[in-house]
Amino acid sequence: MSFGLHRTWKQELIKKIKIKEQDIILDLATGSGDLLELIKEKSNCICVAYDSNMKMMMQAKKKLKKQKIFYINGMAEKIPFKTNTFDFITLSFGLRNFTNVQKSLVEIKRVLKKRGKFYCLEFSEINNKSFRKIFDLYSKLIPLYGKLILNNEEAYSYLVQSIKEFPNQIQLTKKLLKAGFRKIEVFDVLDGIASIHVSEI
Repeated sequence: MSFGLHRTWKQELIKKIKIKEQDIILDLATGSGDLLELIKEKSNCICVAYDSNMKMMMQAKKKLKKQKIFYINGMAEKIPFKTNTFDFITLSFGLRNFTNVQKSLVEIKRVLKKRGKFYCLEFSEINNKSFRKIFDLYSKLIPLYGKLILNNEEAYSYLVQSIKEFPNQIQLTKKLLKAGFRKIEVFDVLDGIASIHVSEI
């Protein structure tokens, strides 16, 4: 869906974080550990990987076996940490898959330290109407690609549908405000095909 540019977008997210070695970072929906790998290249800070999919997280553990990272299996709607624990929380292309987005945002805010920041990269709404039409056409071909090439039409149909149904930049900002965040910056990437929300308590 990202034309292979998601790696570049993740790098852009990490560039925005001013990490110090004593910082504690929680990476939600860790998956295969792309963000954690970039974070560890930047700083030897304390990192916690958190994902509901243990199988995916074990891929991250294997890839980052030389790094000191704590791995925890769990849901974002109920994060098993005390209030005011983390300096930063990162999340890339996972928020739209959470069972309850609003409840998850409240939990994220709860476990952040005062003046801590939440960095979220997610697919969003394209600003240019012509580009949006092209992307909509491309999206219709994705399930067919999944069926013919990867024999997994269902997964790719879900991907397209979850992106369509997910809140756009303004709607997500409203959800973040409702969760208790007060300072929110939004950075569009590739004309809004995705966006980075930087939210502070």
